Amino acid sequence: MVLIDNTVLSNYALIGELNILQDYSKGKGAITDYVLAEFERGVKEGIFINTNLDWLEVLTLVEYKEKFLFEILCKRLGAGESSCLAISISRGCDLLSDDMAVRKIAMREGIRLSGSIGVLLELIRINRISAEKGNTILKGFIKHGYFSPSDKLDELL
Repeated sequence: MVLIDNTVLSNYALIGELNILQDYSKGKGAITDYVLAEFERGVKEGIFINTNLDWLEVLTLVEYKEKFLFEILCKRLGAGESSCLAISISRGCDLLSDDMAVRKIAMREGIRLSGSIGVLLELIRINRISAEKGNTILKGFIKHGYFSPSDKLDELL
């Protein structure tokens, strides 16, 4: 399962490329109910167009361990990020996040992790998209405020 937090979901939604995340997750994409609520708030505020997310499984915190971790993490992170980390730690899910604080915790916990750029690099590597398409998507991210260590993927391939 690939758990997607709102940072990554938002990047792809802002440029109308959620299909890239769908392709990357190969039918195993998931978000938490907190991430869904954040995304829906963005739709109501006109940040995103109303988009079909039926391809994503919506997970909720179910175990005591998940709820306990969530409460602890919420002291430093938002509810969406905290729910993704709690479930990833508890269930061993892969995680997609661009949030540096989330990434640090995920790495410390041994969670398999990637982000918006990592998705593009992997899809280029397996020939699902061209480097040109990846660079176009990256430019779209940057145009919408994404901070990237590079303005071209070519340097990272």
